[in-house]
Amino acid sequence: MRSLTFLMGLGLCALMGSTALAGDKVYSVEINKTQVLRLPSTASAVIIGNPKIADVSVHAVDTLFVVGRGFGETNLVVLDQEGNTMMDANIQVLHTTPHHGVRLFNGDVRESYSCAPYCSPSPVLGDDPAFIKNNTTKEKTVDPLTAFFNAAAASYENSDLSTSAPSRSGSVSRGDTNLSGGTN
Repeated sequence: MRSLTFLMGLGLCALMGSTALAGDKVYSVEINKTQVLRLPSTASAVIIGNPKIADVSVHAVDTLFVVGRGFGETNLVVLDQEGNTMMDANIQVLHTTPHHGVRLFNGDVRESYSCAPYCSPSPVLGDDPAFIKNNTTKEKTVDPLTAFFNAAAASYENSDLSTSAPSRSGSVSRGDTNLSGGTN
């Protein structure tokens, strides 16, 4: 009985291993950068283990964008249309200092700077929280409808329609009412 269970388990592992190993790989992406990942065929489901480490956007049925969100490692699972595992990959999010970057350490406090050509603060994950807060701006949420009307109003103000007043000598009529004040 024990050997039968062992053989069934071994057979199941071999069957599962053959589908999972088809796209297994380790992918590295830098923090706050995007890596393009092309799939061998059409995907129907994409699952990321920890979205705080890496985020995935589906660009096309066979193309994914992987974005590094936080330091660490997570996994990415992609299923095909039959629900089989097409890919089970590890995603490592790294941070490398660019050739023009400088990190300043003062005890256990770290600050990052970009020096191209002059040094200016360039806070990244892992820097002192006060340094990050003082050198980043909050994004402003814009309502799309409000943005549309503001753009339309600005366009109207810059057009000839807003600066040219209708002539009093001319008249436009609609039906039996003259819009310049008289009747037809």
